[in-house]
Amino acid sequence: MRRSRDGAPEARLPRRVPQAAVNQLQLAGHVTFERLLEAVEIAHGKPITIRIVPESVIPGLSGLWLETDLKSHILVPQDHSELHRLHVICHEFGHILLQHDGCDGLAASMPSVFNHLGQRKGIKRMLARSPQWNGVEKAAEEVAYLLSGLVLVRPTAPTSDFEKVFG
Repeated sequence: MRRSRDGAPEARLPRRVPQAAVNQLQLAGHVTFERLLEAVEIAHGKPITIRIVPESVIPGLSGLWLETDLKSHILVPQDHSELHRLHVICHEFGHILLQHDGCDGLAASMPSVFNHLGQRKGIKRMLARSPQWNGVEKAAEEVAYLLSGLVLVRPTAPTSDFEKVFG
């Protein structure tokens, strides 16, 4: 078992196994977004701040996760619809739960991020929602769909032929 910096045992989340990552949250049925956030924070071991930012802060990206020793930040463009923002946040939760490694080169291309969050000091991991469709992105996307299914209210099934056609 890995140990944290203070010597305490460090829990390891299932890597790259989306269903196992979601199952470990122990959420059943419909939950509020606030409850989902709380469960992900507990699994992550630190608070997560979600910031809705102008698109110019993270140009060309639909989401960005930044992690420091004390907390994580998820940045989502304000011009996304509420449903799209929820999906992007759940996608970033997927990266967190699956403990994906960060990517290099983001800091230089997005200086405005640090105007919103402060200096780069302390940022140990940055991971943007990548346009490249690779195993890491597929796994985070699968988690996003699983988590979204817990939060979104599903419409009731149509009961009449009329509702089935027009419902």
